[in-house]
Amino acid sequence: MAIVARSSRITQRFRCWAVLLVALPLSACGAFPAYQPEVQLLSIQPETVGLVAQTFMLSLKVSNPNDSALRAKAGEARLYVQDRQVAYGLLDKPIVVPAYGSATVSIPVTGNFLPLLGDLGSVSAGAGLPYTVKGYLVTGMFDMRVPFTVTGALHLPLSPSPSAVLP
Repeated sequence: MAIVARSSRITQRFRCWAVLLVALPLSACGAFPAYQPEVQLLSIQPETVGLVAQTFMLSLKVSNPNDSALRAKAGEARLYVQDRQVAYGLLDKPIVVPAYGSATVSIPVTGNFLPLLGDLGSVSAGAGLPYTVKGYLVTGMFDMRVPFTVTGALHLPLSPSPSAVLP
């Protein structure tokens, strides 16, 4: 009788471990997006302008092509103009992008745009300055970084209208 009871306990423990080993990876799959979100730069709005540093608000449209909501608790964005980093900022509040939906995310970035003034003379009319926004969103229970890159052309002076930014 003792051998049967002991065998039954071992079998139960084995089943518990087997279920955990199968269930844990499956539950973690929801933490990793199957497809990368698409990110577009909607606008760059001046917030504060100083002699040494300026703060701008990057408005990004994040589209989620996945069948579950994308929850980001942190992130960062770096703005490069003509391949030079000119501003950096952190996502200051969590965001949720619904499944198969999109959301607008605002990230304040601070940097120095004054060195770009010399580049304005070399830009032909209507061409704009090439920009790249590189960053990531931190998602899931494992704090996975989901990177994004957006490129386009800035048309100065920056105005509140979205036409100042072209993809």
